[in-house]
Amino acid sequence: MNRYLIILLTTFALISVSAQSSKKKKANEVKFGVQFKPVIPINYFGAGPQTIIDTVAEVTVAPKLGYNLGMVVRTDFSNLLSFETGINYIRRNFNLDAYEAKRDTSDHTDFGFVSYQIPLQGLVYIRLSEQIYMNTSGGLGIDWYASHVQSVGENALLQHLSLRRYWMHFSVLANIGFEWRTEKSGGFYLGASFVNPIKPITDTRIDYYYGNTDKQRYEMNLKGTFITVDLRYFFK
Repeated sequence: MNRYLIILLTTFALISVSAQSSKKKKANEVKFGVQFKPVIPINYFGAGPQTIIDTVAEVTVAPKLGYNLGMVVRTDFSNLLSFETGINYIRRNFNLDAYEAKRDTSDHTDFGFVSYQIPLQGLVYIRLSEQIYMNTSGGLGIDWYASHVQSVGENALLQHLSLRRYWMHFSVLANIGFEWRTEKSGGFYLGASFVNPIKPITDTRIDYYYGNTDKQRYEMNLKGTFITVDLRYFFK
């Protein structure tokens, strides 16, 4: 954890030094924006589908499309350097499936896991034309996980409970994108982001019922890592 704090403090220090030495300073101009980000699951960093197979059943939890929406507050120290924060609502969605070969039966349910995030990111821009800028950014996200989540299968063979592992935790953030800055209509942004929680976000417990009262329990941790397509608008 200490190394992430060091990275964050170093980023803040570099921003401050660069802001003071910039010849094109804009007097710490603050911009407000809104954003919508489809959450796209990935198969890397332990965030893909997880399957457990035993003599009773085959159980799979797979992430699916979710969404991230919120507001953005950006402080521009110059045309090429900014600091960004805000608050985001994030919903990760999952499918849960079970198949029992012995009786040729199956069950399905799905669930969503909600969190809130305050991002803390330093941004560096490359000016491509009079109004077009490319940016890269990195930092930490402070995450709050709303509650535990439970669901029941369509055929009542599955009972699922995902316990949040932490009330508050942190994620590593990275971003790349392009911004079109207009004089009268504000700024339009298209990019992509990577969000990687430092540790798994849930302790997931799944009970599969295969007899009148018989059940088998399966346990796993959900990592919660994802990428997004970033759509933003900054007010003039």
